[in-house]
Amino acid sequence: MKRALAEQVIVISGGSSGIGRALARAAAARGAKVVVAARNTEALGHAVQEVEDAGGEGLAVTGEATSEVDAESLCARAVERFGRIDTFVATVMVTVYAEAEDLEAEELRRVMDVNFLGRALAFRAALPHLKASRGTFIDVNSGLAYRGIPLQAAYCASKAAGRAYFEAARVELEKHKTGVDICLILPGGINTPQFDRGRQKLGVQPQPVPPIYQPEIVAEAILHCAEHAQRELPVTWAAQKLLWGQKLSPRAGDLVLLRNGWIRQSTGEPKPIDSPDNLWETIPGDPGAHGRFDDRARASSAWTEARLRLGKSGSVAVLALSAVGGAIGYHGITKRR
Repeated sequence: MKRALAEQVIVISGGSSGIGRALARAAAARGAKVVVAARNTEALGHAVQEVEDAGGEGLAVTGEATSEVDAESLCARAVERFGRIDTFVATVMVTVYAEAEDLEAEELRRVMDVNFLGRALAFRAALPHLKASRGTFIDVNSGLAYRGIPLQAAYCASKAAGRAYFEAARVELEKHKTGVDICLILPGGINTPQFDRGRQKLGVQPQPVPPIYQPEIVAEAILHCAEHAQRELPVTWAAQKLLWGQKLSPRAGDLVLLRNGWIRQSTGEPKPIDSPDNLWETIPGDPGAHGRFDDRARASSAWTEARLRLGKSGSVAVLALSAVGGAIGYHGITKRR
């Protein structure tokens, strides 16, 4: 049995913005002690203030996701302050919007280093502490771990690498009876600041593929897994539809992407290719949890709410529903967080 959220110490890498930021606030509101880590010191300060405003205790740790030393220091400081780690949530990410042939070698390496290697290093650093608490490692991954899409080759590859790595690690932990769970969260299109802060080589403003959802929906799914571990949890019906559609007919997915894969990933607004981005360095200021799409983003997902409700009782009915729905309608494009 996992500890109740009110008794947990939760560490969030990438806690200064987007899903990680929304998660920090939601976890604090449930009584958890929260440690947030990122490069942006100013944003981390605001994140801790939100944790305290929600009635929780918070700690900010500045560090670089690709540093093994920083990963170990993050875990050590969390344990020094709060005594243990019950749940470690990896949300940190970078991206480059570009066609595959336009990606430079250093851009590919950086995306893989942050999104894959950085999470693997966090897992290694957190694992001794999670063994002690019989806790949970949660990787906020993406449905794009299963389905590559145009303009996001580097991001998709990094997510696929993470999924394979944690799939292997999950079996190893079970063999050794560690009591540690690994959960993968697979969000759909989420309204986070990454669409303004990620590198783009397209000359237009990127956007999450509609329908767009608010990050608080993903935060609730993560907190569910912190108490009720699941192997993988698609968040939003769009994400679930993607997974089943890919199983049913990858070629159908190709055809959808040929028609919609470019136009639905941009607002159409011009944006200079040399705009500031956070690939190598953080961008000053506090990005917060939400991106620019509040007027279009949905605050709830009936599919996700049903999945979480039924998941608590161990019901598999929702899985049957997802199979039926995936077979009936694979009409959308793949989604990402």
